[in-house]
Amino acid sequence: MDANIKGKFKQILEGKVKYTSGNLAVNMLISRLQKKIAADPGSFDACIQEIDAFAAKYPSIVQTDYAKILAL
Repeated sequence: MDANIKGKFKQILEGKVKYTSGNLAVNMLISRLQKKIAADPGSFDACIQEIDAFAAKYPSIVQTDYAKILAL
């Protein structure tokens, strides 16, 4: 994952930036990871690994969302 997208995900997961995907699975992943970050702020790297695993499994879904997230 490139540094720009990683920085944007950090803002989204910390709740500094609101992002809603058109895909329910992505929204559920983000919501779950936001709760995980809220409970343990040191878990950001583990959250990024989960996002990377999701992206590897569903590249076509994530490609659209990555473009939208970079535009935030």
